[in-house]
Amino acid sequence: MYLKKRGMFLALALLFVGALACRTTDQLIAQATPTRTRTPRPSFTPTPLPTDTPVPTMTATLAPTATATNRPATPRPATPKPPPTAVPPTAAPKPTVSPFEFHVNPPTCTHSGKTFIKGTVYNDKNDPSNRYAGAIVAFFDPVKTDWNGEYTFILSDQGARPGTWAVWLVDPSHKRKSDISAPITTNNLGPDNPASCWAVVVDFWK
Repeated sequence: MYLKKRGMFLALALLFVGALACRTTDQLIAQATPTRTRTPRPSFTPTPLPTDTPVPTMTATLAPTATATNRPATPRPATPKPPPTAVPPTAAPKPTVSPFEFHVNPPTCTHSGKTFIKGTVYNDKNDPSNRYAGAIVAFFDPVKTDWNGEYTFILSDQGARPGTWAVWLVDPSHKRKSDISAPITTNNLGPDNPASCWAVVVDFWK
């Protein structure tokens, strides 16, 4: 009987000790675990939906029309002309020396009642009295100068005989010994016309 009570007492003691240990353990765990603080959530405020704002109507604006303005013409300055290029002086051509013994004067013309060519052959241009008698003047048919050194070719005894002619001197073998005259153009112009050419004079000189 005594043993039975003693056992019961031990059992109760063990239960008390176990309960005390469990409480102590719970306190330690509670102290070790931080208490979660509840943070109040922000209240949800509904955001109103945006109101549809009517889009403004696009009004086309016409661009201003460019108005042409007549500007006064500004005279351009004259372009200066370049200075003339210096041209080296050209040597004057040497006079051509005729290879022939006699030379011829330019023909002269006047009006007349008939058409002819005449002239005088001079042996010395500086001495009009020194004339060449018997000089042969070539034309259609060569003629010789008379004692005074003069010759004549009759083209028409009456009236005009228009044409172009020339005369020169030859030697007895018909070899030319003078320059040929410039072209002689006779015409039928009247006596009042300064260009009338009926009577022609052509002289030769040495």
